[in-house]
Amino acid sequence: MQERMRPTRSGLFAIELLIAVGVFVCCAVICLGVFVRAEVMSTDNAARESALVLAENTVECWKSTGGDLKETATLCGGAVENGALAVTDGALALSLTPRSSEGYALAEVRVLYAGDELLCWTVAAVEVAP
Repeated sequence: MQERMRPTRSGLFAIELLIAVGVFVCCAVICLGVFVRAEVMSTDNAARESALVLAENTVECWKSTGGDLKETATLCGGAVENGALAVTDGALALSLTPRSSEGYALAEVRVLYAGDELLCWTVAAVEVAP
């Protein structure tokens, strides 16, 4: 007659340990995904912040020079190309294109980051003579 094997406590402990490790691994994977998404969001927000600062500084220089693109290029470290101001700052590329209007000056400001448009403004300035 064959003897039946009785379950031991160590076998149940091993199964319980495997389940606990599996749960821990699942939680670790979820947390790692959250940290990666947070890093991507932080990088995107830093690029947007830099684009905003570059655009604000360039527009203020443009307004302070009375709409003169050559003076603005000198102040901002850019260049005038085809009637528009082009300023680069690392991966950011800004273009300021003056538009004609009555009684005030208009300019279109675009900021690109690695080829993607981050910012597009139409700026009106009463202080600048058209």
